[in-house]
Amino acid sequence: MRDFGPRALTPRDGWDWLIQAWQLMWGRPGLFVTVALLVPAGTAVLLALPVWEWWLPPGGGWVALLVTVFCYGLPLSLTVTLACGLARAANRKKLPAARQLFNRTAVKALVKTGLFLFLLVLQGYLLAYWVRDQLLPVDLAAVDYGVPPPPPVNFGVTTTVLGTQLSVLGSALLVLQVLLAWFVIPLRLFRELPLSVCWRRSALAVQLNPWLLPPLGLAGLALLALPFLDLFAIPAQVLALPLPVYLGTLLYVAWNDVFQGGAEEEEIVAIQDQWRAGVSGEPVSRQCPAAPHSNRRPAESRRRR
Repeated sequence: MRDFGPRALTPRDGWDWLIQAWQLMWGRPGLFVTVALLVPAGTAVLLALPVWEWWLPPGGGWVALLVTVFCYGLPLSLTVTLACGLARAANRKKLPAARQLFNRTAVKALVKTGLFLFLLVLQGYLLAYWVRDQLLPVDLAAVDYGVPPPPPVNFGVTTTVLGTQLSVLGSALLVLQVLLAWFVIPLRLFRELPLSVCWRRSALAVQLNPWLLPPLGLAGLALLALPFLDLFAIPAQVLALPLPVYLGTLLYVAWNDVFQGGAEEEEIVAIQDQWRAGVSGEPVSRQCPAAPHSNRRPAESRRRR
């Protein structure tokens, strides 16, 4: 089924996305809470692997950065992707949400899309680390004179697991903003298009909706810096649990509105059948499930223009 998008919307529609994402999560709280716990659980398991004790160099560096992004970024990326797919399954209400996701085709798409998001985050961290090395070179002269170098600090790591998780989430938002890739994840997940096609469509959608860029950038910077501020250390850990799942749900809601007009394929087919029947005078073969009911789904509760 082809989509309609992308189309230009307004910042007020973006505010509606925020509300609709919460409504979708509130409709299936048990599933979304379970998915939210995958990030800290997966990170804790990866960090506890004994391989890091002998593989990591004592001074940190590039290897420590790769391990950090792997342990924190991989569970986060898979969770955001899973939440995006779960939001669509919950909104369609065709089958139980878990049954729609846990099949061979869906799992394959989830894993491939999650790995793609992880690679984007990894590239962002590598670029930031390289820029830091260029701006803050090691003072070799001070070392020659016997001045001890500063103690090694893991790049982008806070004192808590949840704080670092929130910082990685902010980095993911910044990467999606800079690369104009806000819609790449749902396009790749739901349409399984080539990455080049997903990127072109996402860039076009962002160009049609340039008001998306400032909120994404500001939110990414805030989430990136919040865990490193002592005053906000506790709120950052609280936000680290629901926000990855909320981001995945928000990606679906935004994609569904921009590229599908807020309707799923079954309803689009029914609307097209009604339109053809009205033109040709033939009876409608399928009825639109959303038309005779007033309790429309959260992703369809946008105002009529």
